[in-house]
Amino acid sequence: MELSVLIEIGDGIGALPTIALCLLTAGIGLSLIRMQGLKVISDMQQASSSGTPLVEHLVHGFFLLVAGMLLFFPGFVTDTLGALLLIPPIRLMLGKAGLAHAAAKGTTGFYRSSHQEAETKSTIIVDGEFWEAEPQTSKVIDQSPKDPEPANSNTRSNKTED
Repeated sequence: MELSVLIEIGDGIGALPTIALCLLTAGIGLSLIRMQGLKVISDMQQASSSGTPLVEHLVHGFFLLVAGMLLFFPGFVTDTLGALLLIPPIRLMLGKAGLAHAAAKGTTGFYRSSHQEAETKSTIIVDGEFWEAEPQTSKVIDQSPKDPEPANSNTRSNKTED
């Protein structure tokens, strides 16, 4: 679909203007994403410091990431979808629909099941006492032989006699 739209627009306005228009929409879109992304990060920091939930800001950030990827790829269909994701009410609507769908399907159950498993596992508690002992000095025992005799002393003397 993307390719057929590019071909149709290229036939209408020409190849070079079509390429220029794709690059222009990508550049404008990515700069808008950068500005909105910085605003979302700032809003997340303020919400985090005030203790309010971050879900809405995470939804905005996620869809801005998706919009950035769509705007990065050349083409008018992906640029249109990416431009639609730059509109905050559309991002919120999609986020609420996605969360409602996930809740209806039960796909968020991984969080619940992992905590239920942790609660059912028994916990072993070991109680004990400790104290610090004085470090013991170890005595080094010299176990080397007093009069070391070469192991091959007999063989040397035999060789010298020959």
